[in-house]
Amino acid sequence: MSEIVVDASVAVCWFAREAETERANRLIAAANALVAPSLLLLEVAGVLWKKVRRGEMDGDVAGAGLREIRRFVPQIVDDAELADAALALARELDHPVYDCVYLSLARRRNAPLVTLDRTFTARLAGTRYRDDAVLLADWAKP
Repeated sequence: MSEIVVDASVAVCWFAREAETERANRLIAAANALVAPSLLLLEVAGVLWKKVRRGEMDGDVAGAGLREIRRFVPQIVDDAELADAALALARELDHPVYDCVYLSLARRRNAPLVTLDRTFTARLAGTRYRDDAVLLADWAKP
């Protein structure tokens, strides 16, 4: 079974109705082993909090979503294991370290990073990392 690294942009789709929710659900249904850095938990919590604050989601639903995330992503890797490589990638790519934490994990696991972050994938397009990340829409073509 091949691994797939997911970022928070994908994970949020599992708990809030988003344009890419159907495609994000296919990742779960594909029976791949999903993995993410622990940063995912904080980023998802932040997005869910914003949705609660804007009245788009009930607070109890947001809390349940955050608790359920480990069911969908059973492998959570400690960010401390990825920090050095993420910083090196951020410096090389001139891109925020937060995104590079996910890229660092993908490279470590030799697994694709699936994301909704078009800015990040565009940043990688002209680099040796272009094949390390894929947009969810491209991964889950109908």
